[in-house]
Amino acid sequence: MGDIIKINTVFCKKKIVWQAQNIILNIIYEDKHILVINKNSNIIVHPGTKNTKNTLFNAILYYYPYARNIPRAGIIHRLDKDTTGLMIIAKNINSYFFLKQELKNHNIIRNYEAIVNGIIKNNKIINLPIKRIYKKNNIYMNVHPLGKPSMTKIFVKNIFKNYTHLKIQLTTGRTHQIRVHLSHIKHSIIGDKIYKNHNIFNKTKIYENKIKKIINRQALHAYHIKFIHPFYKTYIKLNTVLPDDINNLIFFLKNVIF
Repeated sequence: MGDIIKINTVFCKKKIVWQAQNIILNIIYEDKHILVINKNSNIIVHPGTKNTKNTLFNAILYYYPYARNIPRAGIIHRLDKDTTGLMIIAKNINSYFFLKQELKNHNIIRNYEAIVNGIIKNNKIINLPIKRIYKKNNIYMNVHPLGKPSMTKIFVKNIFKNYTHLKIQLTTGRTHQIRVHLSHIKHSIIGDKIYKNHNIFNKTKIYENKIKKIINRQALHAYHIKFIHPFYKTYIKLNTVLPDDINNLIFFLKNVIF
């Protein structure tokens, strides 16, 4: 009989080199340590197997090539593809780990504005756990008793005919948290294509097509952020105005619907 030869095979994963792309960043604040941007709608934050290009990650690599040396290109927290607003990016390793720890400790204040279906008369705290659910190769988030603790504070800013303008503060930051919580209490955000559980009134049906022409995404914007600077250890507080599509929606709800 012949000799038995044992071969140890090692499979090496091919390292992905993400492409830097010249995508315009709306920079609100910048110094040697951090960058704060106002993210546009229709842009994914992190690349993946289905989206390797045209993400915020690709844009940061072009604007700041050193970001390749920082985990996640320095991105501290994320916003959904069609959510606009303020995001923090670290420009060095020390800033990244400091801010990630601040985020974990709930020390970064993130406030949002949203326009939701239905009338909410009083401020609320939604304290309901959220769990990742897998359906037909897609991932969704859902309120579930076995989920992670999740808290969203909502404050009524204005009430329109069958719609409400909210200010929202995140205590935790689960994926899709605001959208899931509002949908669960049957006040889903206008334009949300995934989490759209709300009571439908006959009068609101009349305006649905008009609203879709005004805004083709969820009416959610991260307008305020407050955090401790990773190097100077002073508070940074930044605000941004609502984007045109949400302002146009508010004008429509104030002046057209009656």
